[in-house]
Amino acid sequence: MEELDFRSLVSLRKVCHDLCNFIDDVIPSSGISEIYVRINTKKISLRFMDDNIDFLDKSIQINYHNHKKGCSTVKNSSGGKKKKLVGLEDFVIFFWQDLETVLKHQKSILKNFSLVLEHYEEKMLEKKDQILTEFSKEIMEKIKENLTSRIVPLKVKEIDFGIIDQMEMLQILPFIDSKTVEKISIGNSKGMGPQNIKIDDITKLKQWKSASEIKINHDFYISEPISSFAHFQKVEIHMKMIGSDAVRVLRQTFQSSPNMDHFEIYYDPSRERQDLRTLFGHRFDGSYEDENGGARWIFKIRGDPKNVISIQTNMHSWLCLTRVQLADIPNLRIH
Repeated sequence: MEELDFRSLVSLRKVCHDLCNFIDDVIPSSGISEIYVRINTKKISLRFMDDNIDFLDKSIQINYHNHKKGCSTVKNSSGGKKKKLVGLEDFVIFFWQDLETVLKHQKSILKNFSLVLEHYEEKMLEKKDQILTEFSKEIMEKIKENLTSRIVPLKVKEIDFGIIDQMEMLQILPFIDSKTVEKISIGNSKGMGPQNIKIDDITKLKQWKSASEIKINHDFYISEPISSFAHFQKVEIHMKMIGSDAVRVLRQTFQSSPNMDHFEIYYDPSRERQDLRTLFGHRFDGSYEDENGGARWIFKIRGDPKNVISIQTNMHSWLCLTRVQLADIPNLRIH
């Protein structure tokens, strides 16, 4: 039974009452490795990757929406597209029944869990955030209840959120197993250009502190101090502006943190420009692979004779610090 793909497991439950009860009692693990959920008021999409499916395309996507005769679903998989009227109830009910079953049988570590609240799909712009927030409230509460009631917390390596504020994310992230989280991605699902976002409560979570990689979409401006990201190995964020003090702190963080390998910041080019030459002096004039990326500076890492810090920028909207092996940089002049 452990080798069955999820579709076969669901079909087997429908064979007879005794078999259904047996499966519900045993709760065999599914082969699902990735789960993607996208929610708006007109449609909900559930997609998952099932490693036990014996096809090259291992994905299954089910779209749920209301029909004049009840709930209509469209399933896309390696077997083709299937449309079906599944009952008289609201489409949210059928979506939740399926997601609840998926989560119930999820025992292995998910490679990816993605949840996007599609605020940009709502037509009434002045009220769209409130509309979807109210619509999704019950769904989010059900997911939270499911996660908190598990004997073993849901294990996820990479978790991806499409949100408009941290409160939407805080309904889910604290209840994921912090020991398995490696990467957190945060995207702006408002769809109206760059927005400010507070993540101060998120940065206090165990999941944040245990992750090694963070990526925050370019449509979100963050204002958290550099110290909030010091434990990560890889960082990609967007800020309205980057001042000289922040750049100094970032360089010092790189020198003191053995974990950090890559810190990339995008910032608003319309803001006052920071001339790094006044901070770091003469830039590296040797050759390197990504010369078109912008000017580059190289600095020592105290106590690390094998690696150096590379600081690269296009001088107006992008800054990137990386840990580079000394042997990979010819004609080096260290500052």
